[in-house]
Amino acid sequence: MHLVHYAAMSKLTHYLAKEGLTQRAFAARVSVDPSIISRLTREEMTPGLQLAVDIERETNGFVPASSWVEASLKRAG
Repeated sequence: MHLVHYAAMSKLTHYLAKEGLTQRAFAARVSVDPSIISRLTREEMTPGLQLAVDIERETNGFVPASSWVEASLKRAG
């Protein structure tokens, strides 16, 4: 079975849609400005380590912190 790899940004977007959460509501859960979540989902930035860990915790592992590193490497490569 072939598993589709989602970039971290797509996983976050998918998680928000699946849970019916707005970017603003999720931003409040991880204690950041909503513009940060917006920029993450548009692939304009990657989070620092603490925010990546907070996102992993808040999504119960759906968006692992390590996925942001993978996404950054793909964008750079």
